[in-house]
Amino acid sequence: MNVLLIAGPTHVPLDEARSIINRSTGKTGLVIAELFHKAGHSVCLWLGEGTTHPLPPSLNRPTQFHTLTDLEGLILKTDLTAFDVILLPAALPDYELHQALGPDNHPLPTKKWPGSLPKILIELRPSSRVLPNLRSKAPNAKIIGWKWEAGANPEEAIRSAQQQCLSCKTSASVLNGPAYGTGYLLIPAKGENVPCADARALGEALLQFLKG
Repeated sequence: MNVLLIAGPTHVPLDEARSIINRSTGKTGLVIAELFHKAGHSVCLWLGEGTTHPLPPSLNRPTQFHTLTDLEGLILKTDLTAFDVILLPAALPDYELHQALGPDNHPLPTKKWPGSLPKILIELRPSSRVLPNLRSKAPNAKIIGWKWEAGANPEEAIRSAQQQCLSCKTSASVLNGPAYGTGYLLIPAKGENVPCADARALGEALLQFLKG
């Protein structure tokens, strides 16, 4: 299989000195990438800048991205039909900066906000979604998204991941986060859910799932 794996953190710029980061060590994606490589599959790795987990020496040097705009640029210029599988464990932002206002309610400069202001009002707006974009550019690929949930009970979190499969037309969703608990839950669009104790177990479950 030709596999595209997108992992690691993503930054949302505020000004040229500051950003909001969707935190990720990149460990899950890198563990899975190494497993797929050792299983004989060709792995193309796109990795968010700021990933702290060490890159396995067996993997090729990744293509890096910093912001969602960077990632969208990679998607735009890449022929995604070359990939049989696309895995998306990256920590992607739900919001981007709309505007930042100073105490006088005037917009702040985009270069660098003054450091002496008594307050800053930051307004965010929803960012674009990557999964539908991937599906439109790779209509025949098996695409698997991730769903990190915190403020829900386990049943609600599972329904949210199932809804992601339906709305984004993915082959499966991987649920993790405090709402689920320790480990991961692989939720196929069709079939039984597969609990996985850690990233390695998840990688093995994905390999098995994608054989079908």
